[in-house]
Amino acid sequence: MYPWQGSGPRGVGFPQMGNAAAIATAFPSGLPPGISGTNDRCTIIVSNVNPDRIDEDKLFNLFSIYGNIVRIKHLRNKPDHALVQMGDGFQAELAVHFLKGAMLFGQRLEVNYSKYPNINTGPETRDYSNSNLNRFNRNAAKNYRYCCSPTKMIHVSSLHQDVTEEEIVAHLEEHGPIVNTKLFEMNGKKQALILFNNEEQATEALVCQHATSLGGSIIRISFSQVQSI
Repeated sequence: MYPWQGSGPRGVGFPQMGNAAAIATAFPSGLPPGISGTNDRCTIIVSNVNPDRIDEDKLFNLFSIYGNIVRIKHLRNKPDHALVQMGDGFQAELAVHFLKGAMLFGQRLEVNYSKYPNINTGPETRDYSNSNLNRFNRNAAKNYRYCCSPTKMIHVSSLHQDVTEEEIVAHLEEHGPIVNTKLFEMNGKKQALILFNNEEQATEALVCQHATSLGGSIIRISFSQVQSI
């Protein structure tokens, strides 16, 4: 489990569509193509994961791009399957829509709604309902606006002010050749764009390196919709 997760009461979910105002702010002209906004199923079944390289925290890093995570359960009797309970049905719909067919660790993910309405607590269930790594507790509208399918480009933020491009590359290059980088400041905060050869390499970098320490700062990684740098 991440060392930065909160330790409050477990099993507390998020209200269904309780963030309607944030959704309206994020999409004033209508929802993205393929998103209905009517789904009320919060739990997702993910299959064809690589059981030798995936774990609950890596799944959290990937699915938390699309909403808050309540619980994740890796199915021990089906090691290439996992259940992910999102904060509400809209967040689950975003995850299913944008991650279906994504490549990760050499395998194409199957992402669908589960027949189970939620994931029960238990020794094989990881609870993230109080994790301060959930992205949508703050700036929800901005996070919704940036939801997209995996891209070759990742955006790295929460960087130390003295970090260098060389340090960022060294931190990420184990996941694939880095084609280009751009280190810049926005509102006085260091950020970076990192371009990989393909979407799978960028996805691996995100799931493995989001919320890791670089130069004393816990970095944040998202997919970027910027096409080139």
